[in-house]
Amino acid sequence: SFGAFLAVPGAVRDLVEGSDIHVQMLAYNVLAQDDDRARALAVESLDILIGTLLRPLHRKTRLAAFRALAGAARADARAAGIVHRRAREALRLPDKRYPKEELFGLIGPLLHDRPELRGPREQPVVYGLEATAP
Repeated sequence: SFGAFLAVPGAVRDLVEGSDIHVQMLAYNVLAQDDDRARALAVESLDILIGTLLRPLHRKTRLAAFRALAGAARADARAAGIVHRRAREALRLPDKRYPKEELFGLIGPLLHDRPELRGPREQPVVYGLEATAP
Protein backbone atom coordinates (compact mmCIF):
# COMPACT_ATOMS: atom_id res chain seq x y z
CA SER A 1 0.00 0.00 0.00
CA PHE A 2 1.20 3.50 -0.82
CA GLY A 3 0.42 4.70 2.71
CA ALA A 4 2.93 2.27 4.21
CA PHE A 5 5.74 3.93 2.26
CA LEU A 6 5.04 7.24 3.98
CA ALA A 7 6.14 5.75 7.29
CA VAL A 8 9.71 5.58 5.91
CA PRO A 9 10.43 8.92 4.17
CA GLY A 10 14.02 7.96 3.34
CA ALA A 11 12.82 4.96 1.38
CA VAL A 12 10.51 7.13 -0.72
CA ARG A 13 13.36 9.50 -1.53
CA ASP A 14 15.46 6.49 -2.56
CA LEU A 15 12.63 5.40 -4.86
CA VAL A 16 12.46 8.86 -6.45
CA GLU A 17 16.21 8.72 -7.08
CA GLY A 18 15.98 5.18 -8.48
CA SER A 19 17.25 4.48 -11.98
CA ASP A 20 14.36 2.21 -13.02
CA ILE A 21 11.30 4.02 -14.37
CA HIS A 22 8.94 1.60 -12.58
CA VAL A 23 10.56 2.42 -9.25
CA GLN A 24 10.23 6.15 -9.96
CA MET A 25 6.59 5.65 -10.96
CA LEU A 26 5.95 3.98 -7.60
CA ALA A 27 7.56 6.93 -5.82
CA TYR A 28 5.52 9.49 -7.77
CA ASN A 29 2.31 7.64 -6.94
CA VAL A 30 3.26 7.56 -3.26
CA LEU A 31 3.99 11.31 -3.29
CA ALA A 32 0.77 12.08 -5.19
CA GLN A 33 -1.48 10.76 -2.41
CA ASP A 34 -4.01 13.04 -0.75
CA ASP A 35 -2.13 12.93 2.54
CA ASP A 36 -0.30 15.66 4.45
CA ARG A 37 2.72 13.37 4.92
CA ALA A 38 2.92 12.77 1.16
CA ARG A 39 2.71 16.50 0.42
CA ALA A 40 5.40 17.30 3.00
CA LEU A 41 7.63 14.60 1.55
CA ALA A 42 7.01 15.94 -1.96
CA VAL A 43 8.17 19.37 -0.78
CA GLU A 44 11.33 17.79 0.68
CA SER A 45 11.94 15.94 -2.60
CA LEU A 46 11.17 18.93 -4.79
CA ASP A 47 14.77 19.27 -5.94
CA ILE A 48 14.46 15.87 -7.63
CA LEU A 49 10.78 16.05 -8.58
CA ILE A 50 11.07 19.34 -10.44
CA GLY A 51 13.31 17.71 -13.04
CA THR A 52 10.41 15.56 -14.20
CA LEU A 53 8.94 18.58 -15.96
CA LEU A 54 11.85 18.90 -18.38
CA ARG A 55 13.23 15.41 -18.90
CA PRO A 56 11.81 12.72 -21.18
CA LEU A 57 9.37 10.37 -19.43
CA HIS A 58 6.56 8.05 -20.36
CA ARG A 59 3.18 9.75 -20.30
CA LYS A 60 1.80 7.84 -17.28
CA THR A 61 4.97 8.47 -15.31
CA ARG A 62 4.90 12.17 -16.15
CA LEU A 63 1.25 12.48 -15.09
CA ALA A 64 2.00 10.82 -11.74
CA ALA A 65 4.89 13.27 -11.31
CA PHE A 66 2.53 16.16 -12.11
CA ARG A 67 0.21 15.01 -9.30
CA ALA A 68 3.14 14.83 -6.88
CA LEU A 69 4.26 18.34 -7.90
CA ALA A 70 0.71 19.63 -7.42
CA GLY A 71 0.72 18.23 -3.90
CA ALA A 72 4.03 19.92 -3.12
CA ALA A 73 2.73 23.21 -4.51
CA ARG A 74 -0.41 23.01 -2.35
CA ALA A 75 1.64 22.37 0.76
CA ASP A 76 4.27 25.12 0.50
CA ALA A 77 4.32 28.63 -0.98
CA ARG A 78 8.00 28.47 -1.93
CA ALA A 79 7.44 25.13 -3.66
CA ALA A 80 4.45 26.62 -5.48
CA GLY A 81 6.65 29.36 -6.93
CA ILE A 82 9.27 26.87 -8.08
CA VAL A 83 6.71 24.53 -9.64
CA HIS A 84 4.98 27.45 -11.37
CA ARG A 85 8.21 28.81 -12.85
CA ARG A 86 9.40 25.43 -14.12
CA ALA A 87 5.96 24.48 -15.46
CA ARG A 88 5.97 27.72 -17.49
CA GLU A 89 9.36 26.73 -18.89
CA ALA A 90 8.00 23.30 -19.82
CA LEU A 91 5.20 24.95 -21.80
CA ARG A 92 7.84 26.24 -24.22
CA LEU A 93 9.22 22.77 -24.98
CA PRO A 94 8.94 21.94 -28.68
CA ASP A 95 8.04 18.27 -28.04
CA LYS A 96 4.76 17.52 -29.84
CA ARG A 97 4.03 14.56 -27.55
CA TYR A 98 4.47 16.48 -24.28
CA PRO A 99 1.15 16.47 -22.38
CA LYS A 100 0.65 20.24 -22.35
CA GLU A 101 -3.06 19.97 -21.55
CA GLU A 102 -2.18 18.18 -18.33
CA LEU A 103 0.52 20.76 -17.68
CA PHE A 104 -2.17 23.44 -17.88
CA GLY A 105 -4.08 21.25 -15.44
CA LEU A 106 -1.14 21.68 -13.06
CA ILE A 107 -0.72 25.43 -13.61
CA GLY A 108 -4.42 26.41 -13.50
CA PRO A 109 -5.25 25.19 -9.97
CA LEU A 110 -1.89 26.53 -8.81
CA LEU A 111 -2.79 30.03 -10.02
CA HIS A 112 -6.24 29.68 -8.47
CA ASP A 113 -4.79 28.72 -5.07
CA ARG A 114 -1.89 31.19 -5.22
CA PRO A 115 -3.09 34.43 -6.90
CA GLU A 116 0.25 36.12 -6.18
CA LEU A 117 1.76 33.96 -8.95
CA ARG A 118 -0.58 35.33 -11.62
CA GLY A 119 0.79 37.60 -14.29
CA PRO A 120 -0.89 40.88 -15.26
CA ARG A 121 -2.85 39.23 -18.07
CA GLU A 122 -4.04 36.44 -15.77
CA GLN A 123 -5.95 38.62 -13.34
CA PRO A 124 -9.71 37.95 -13.29
CA VAL A 125 -11.85 40.54 -15.03
CA VAL A 126 -15.48 41.06 -14.08
CA TYR A 127 -17.65 42.64 -16.75
CA GLY A 128 -20.88 44.33 -15.85
CA LEU A 129 -22.61 47.61 -15.32
CA GLU A 130 -20.90 50.24 -13.28
CA ALA A 131 -22.46 50.95 -9.93
CA THR A 132 -24.03 54.41 -9.84
CA ALA A 133 -24.05 56.56 -6.74
CA PRO A 134 -27.52 57.69 -5.61
